[in-house]
Amino acid sequence: MTKALFKKQMMESFSWLYFNSKNGKRRSGKGILLYGLMYLLIFGVLGYVFYMMASGLCEPLHGIGLDWLYFAITGLVGIVLGVFGSVFNTYASLYQAKDNDLLLSMPVPTSRILMARLSGVYAVGLMYEMIVMIPVLSVWFFSVKVGAAGIVFSLLIPFVMSFFVLTLSCILGWVVAQISARVKNKSMVTVLLSLAFLGGYYYVYFKASQMLMDLIANAQNIAKNVKNILYPLYHMGLAAEGNPVSMLIFTAIVLVFFGIVYGVLEHSFLKLATANRGSARTRYKERPVKAGSADSALLKKELKRFTGSANYMMNCGLGILFMLAASAALVIKGRFLAEILDMLMLYAGGENIIPLLLTAALCMLASMNDISAPSVSLEGKNIWLAQVLPVSSWKVLKAKLKLHLLLTLPPVLLLTVCVLVVFRPEASFLVLIPLTAVLFVFLMAMWGLFLNLKAPNLNWTSEVVPIKQSLSVTLTLFGGWGIVMILGGVYFLVMKWLIPAVFLMCTDVLMLAANAVLFRWLKTGGSRRFEQL
Repeated sequence: MTKALFKKQMMESFSWLYFNSKNGKRRSGKGILLYGLMYLLIFGVLGYVFYMMASGLCEPLHGIGLDWLYFAITGLVGIVLGVFGSVFNTYASLYQAKDNDLLLSMPVPTSRILMARLSGVYAVGLMYEMIVMIPVLSVWFFSVKVGAAGIVFSLLIPFVMSFFVLTLSCILGWVVAQISARVKNKSMVTVLLSLAFLGGYYYVYFKASQMLMDLIANAQNIAKNVKNILYPLYHMGLAAEGNPVSMLIFTAIVLVFFGIVYGVLEHSFLKLATANRGSARTRYKERPVKAGSADSALLKKELKRFTGSANYMMNCGLGILFMLAASAALVIKGRFLAEILDMLMLYAGGENIIPLLLTAALCMLASMNDISAPSVSLEGKNIWLAQVLPVSSWKVLKAKLKLHLLLTLPPVLLLTVCVLVVFRPEASFLVLIPLTAVLFVFLMAMWGLFLNLKAPNLNWTSEVVPIKQSLSVTLTLFGGWGIVMILGGVYFLVMKWLIPAVFLMCTDVLMLAANAVLFRWLKTGGSRRFEQL
């Protein structure tokens, strides 16, 4: 029974490798091989990044006699990546497992179930940790002459360290479970955490070289702080040098820490496994309800679907964040950016095209929002519910367009105002630039809905498929960029005869005509198409 539990947990933890979320079926042998090779490539790229980091640390620290600090720093990076990779697996395995009732009804001790659950978390954490530690060990063995004890201890350290990763994952998984149980909109929390991670990633990415130089320059001070504050990592570094006493101390600290957490988990596992954490607790308050129109009800339905899906928000609404960030950048560094752009265009002899470049940038950012593109596919197998509502199909489609416009137009207009204030174009562009941006947003909203009606995917098992892997989303995103680039190419062909303002007017006329055609089709042919899906 124990063997079966461990096998089942390993299959569950690595189901992403052999289970196809598109159709809900097991991958073929060829599919598993190709998918595994793809992940090996991704892990290889990440491993190369950590190899370069380790190469930049090893020789300088070895040269000043701080070999242990090399392992302390790189080990900390491995711990962070291991915890980040396994903490949500901990949350799913320990605190939100769907088969707890089934397993607890079987004649199996709860301690075995807990150990099986933890084995899956341990394996995932070890996998992520090894992305860092394999390059770290490679650099260590190639750059430093290591004794027999150092070789053995260095190879054992990642496995001991993975128990520390497991312990932290259990603690943080419990924190995630507590937050999840008290928050209504879990998708919004996921989005915020994802954005925070992306922000931290790019901050470290752009500051990596400077951080590495500062670390090496202040190695002695950092070594003192690590020794005083991160005592286990200090002994881990000494163990890698071949110190058996430090190896025992490091192992003992990790095992004691893990033993305490395991004891708490074993004592409370039954309560954790049977706790209902499905939704946040709310207190009912009686309040009057105002009757709304069918249009507002349909729009609220679309808005709830958008805000209720972290995948939908992150993949189809990320342009909102970029436009807000661009607006903030213009407010803070606007005049500096304007002066640089003026100098570049003056040097290149093209200062008269600055308004066109600004308009193109606005449209490119606006096209990053493709909210309408997967909106029909997201109805899925429940599309019949929208089809039998006592409203016309056009009203259903119009709600999907309204959501795209509601979430895209405000940040576009805000960014447009910032552009006009900072760059101060000629009077004619004060009208033409906002008009072009608004027409382009309408065009992208209707273009995405048009494509999704032409090529819907209603048989998905994971919403990631229509959101990230559908033809309509791809053509909407790249189609928007393509339109901007084609118009740019046309301008360079006709710039001898048309000044920028006139060209922008012609562009607006073309987009107005395209919007009218698409609007007409959506209201007639699109509505009929929706009824037949």
